[in-house]
Amino acid sequence: MYLVFDVGGTFIKYALMDQKGKIYEKYKVPTPFQDGKVDDNGDEITPYTVKTEDGIAAFLEQIDIIYGKYSKEYQITGIAMSLPGQVNVNQGIVYGGGSLPYLDRVPLGNLISRRCGNVPVALENDAKCAALAEVWIGNAKDCKDACVLVFGTGIGGGIIIDRKVRHGVGMIAGEMSFLYDGLPIEDVDKIRPLEEINSKQGGELPDPCIWTQQASVQALRRKVAKAKGLKWQEVNGEDIYEMAETDPEIQDILERMYYNIAWHCCNLYITLAPEIILIGGGISAQPKFMEGIIKYTSKLRRLSYIYERMKIDLCKFGNDSNLIGALFNFMQKYDLAK
Repeated sequence: MYLVFDVGGTFIKYALMDQKGKIYEKYKVPTPFQDGKVDDNGDEITPYTVKTEDGIAAFLEQIDIIYGKYSKEYQITGIAMSLPGQVNVNQGIVYGGGSLPYLDRVPLGNLISRRCGNVPVALENDAKCAALAEVWIGNAKDCKDACVLVFGTGIGGGIIIDRKVRHGVGMIAGEMSFLYDGLPIEDVDKIRPLEEINSKQGGELPDPCIWTQQASVQALRRKVAKAKGLKWQEVNGEDIYEMAETDPEIQDILERMYYNIAWHCCNLYITLAPEIILIGGGISAQPKFMEGIIKYTSKLRRLSYIYERMKIDLCKFGNDSNLIGALFNFMQKYDLAK
C-alpha cells in the first residue's frame, strides 16, 4: 500500500492507495501555520513569517504522525506527495514552496524518508500531478502529449510529452500564473518581485500584468468584490455564479474571463500542439465555466484550419486528481508504471 499526500496552503489531504490508483481511505488535516497562530508578542505567524526550521519541523511532525498511524496496520511501501512550488523530482527538493515558502530549498524527500522508516519517497508539483492523473487513468489516458490547466488561487499547469511531465529549466515549465497578460509598456518599470510582495514587504504588481491576475479564481473574487463594493474574502465561487444569474455586471466579468482563458488555450495549442487540453480546478465543476471557454475557443478557432484538431475537455478527476497523479509520479520515478 502507498501513503499519498496532497499538500495545500490550507489542508494536507492524505490517502491510502494501491498501485492501480484506488483510494481506500482519505482524510485531511490543517497545514501547519495556516490557522492564525500568534507568537509571544501577539504578532500573527504565517507561512511567510515563520522561521524555516520551525515550519519544516511542524510539517515533518504532521507527516510522521500520519505515517505512524498507518504503518502500524499496513505495510507502507512508498510515500508520494503533491505540493506547491517547483520540485526537483530526482533530488526531492522543493524550490519556492508556493504558499508554503518555509519549504523552499528543503531536501524534503530525504527528510520525510528518514522520519518514515526509510521508505521511498517521490515528490511532484501539484498541477503537474493533476496532469499525470489524467494521462494515467483520466481523460488523456490514450494520449502521448497533453496540456492540463488548473484554475485555483493561481493558475497551475502540467505539460505532458510522451506521457511524462516536461519540467524544463528550473522546473518552471507549466507555471502558467506567470504568463504575461496585458501589461502596457507604460507600466513595465513598475514590476516588483512577487517574492517581495508575498513576503509582506508591501507593494503590488501593475494590473493587468500576468495571467493569474486575469483568470485565477482569486482574481475573479477580487474583480467581483470590487464591482460590488465587498471584501474579496466575502466572495466565493458559488456566490459569484449565483449572483451572475441576475446581475449583468457579474456575468460580463465571467464572460471576459472565459474569453481570456480561451485566448490562452489557442496560443498553448499552437505552441505545444498537444492532443488535448484539459481544464481543472474547483471552479471547473461549474458547468457554465467550461461552456464559456468552449464558446470562445469555437469563435477564435475560426481564424484558420490550423485549429481544426484542437481538443479541449474537462479533467476527469476533481479533488482527488493531485493524489492520483502523485502516485503515478511515484510509479514512474521508481520504474513501476506499466
